[in-house]
Amino acid sequence: MLINILLITFTLLGVRSILFDPNGVRKSFIWIIWGFCLGYRTFETVTYLSFHPIEIFSFVCIIRLFSTNHYRYRKIPRIYNIIFFLFFIRLIIGFEFSNMRVLNEFKNILLLYQFLFISQYINFNEKNFYDIIKNYIVPASYISIFGILEYFNPMMISTIFGYDNLNIDLNYSNYDERIFGRLSFLFWGTHLAANIITPIFPILFYLRFKKYGILNNEIFFTIAIFLFLTAIYLSGNRISWLIITVILINIIIFFRNRIFPNVKKYTLLVSFSFIGLVYSLPATVRYISIFNAMTGNIDVAYDASSSKRLRLIDYAIKTIFDNINGLGWGKMFWVHSDFLQILGCSGIVPGTLFILSLILLGIKIFKRRAFLEKYSINNQLKLSYFICLSLFFYIVISLGLNGNYALVQCGAPIFIFWVIIECYTSQSINQINRI
Repeated sequence: MLINILLITFTLLGVRSILFDPNGVRKSFIWIIWGFCLGYRTFETVTYLSFHPIEIFSFVCIIRLFSTNHYRYRKIPRIYNIIFFLFFIRLIIGFEFSNMRVLNEFKNILLLYQFLFISQYINFNEKNFYDIIKNYIVPASYISIFGILEYFNPMMISTIFGYDNLNIDLNYSNYDERIFGRLSFLFWGTHLAANIITPIFPILFYLRFKKYGILNNEIFFTIAIFLFLTAIYLSGNRISWLIITVILINIIIFFRNRIFPNVKKYTLLVSFSFIGLVYSLPATVRYISIFNAMTGNIDVAYDASSSKRLRLIDYAIKTIFDNINGLGWGKMFWVHSDFLQILGCSGIVPGTLFILSLILLGIKIFKRRAFLEKYSINNQLKLSYFICLSLFFYIVISLGLNGNYALVQCGAPIFIFWVIIECYTSQSINQINRI
């Protein structure tokens, strides 16, 4: 009951701020980021159709934009307009009033376009980029702290958040010593909560560079790193482990000590700590199984999950080519890959354009970052592009190897970062052109 009261209060405060605050449009992104803390909690209207506070904040902000005059800093890139026009056509063709799953899945993917629409009216200069990004420490800290507490004392967290104790028995019992005892994030609603934490690592380095609060202190900075690292380790989420591996490699290879002194030292400390954490049989086997699955060399006796996913992916690819116009939103089995899911639902043409839009964004980041490394002495701009590159890896891995957008709380973080780096890289071109 208390959690529901807090949910309603949080939502009302966010709506009031977005509608009436002079900076409400910009603050809508901050309220959306804070909304990542809420997990599975939604407002249900009819069966299979519910709305998360994140969606409510987005709708309310769009209403404000339509009802008042605001300066538009940029236009939505044309490719996104084409993609979502084709998505909408596919919705109309396959819509059924008796099947709310159709509308539910479409509104979840539409969230990306809603963020793009709102972002037109936000000035993504360096100051606002920092102001928005720094707020991500709130949901990352919240999920990590309560996640770790749940792992060591699930009954206490159950009492606080009010979920059924039966879930504790189902999720915190090991029947095989080879099985890694995973943190379930029951208070948040899904194992995918670990994916919400992973982007915090490049953001931490960014905040340290900006001398943000207590992170300017080496001890607190190190404590923060190990807090987030522990939560990700305990989650046992292999996609999160893969994301953090890629981000750490990216830092070691591409980051420059002149931008952030001793960054290599910190990164190697985190890397060796992570290796130390997984140096037990269950965790080691689970970590190695990530790369075995990617190469198709799966131990079916241990890793039934990856074996099942590969069968689903194989069947999904056949389904996509047998139905080039798509099966329709809400009508395809869940594939555990958003790229394949979108291809299967919307059709090959809009699905391919969706993937292409992300590829084009990646090319833009790589090209501009290479230019900055060669010709610029602006460390602030270099660091911001490094953050964009790290978040780009997070987006690609998440969409390629996980099913996220079926749940608003899982898809929204990916979409919000997509929009942030799209807008920042577009607006910062003026700074780059002056170099």
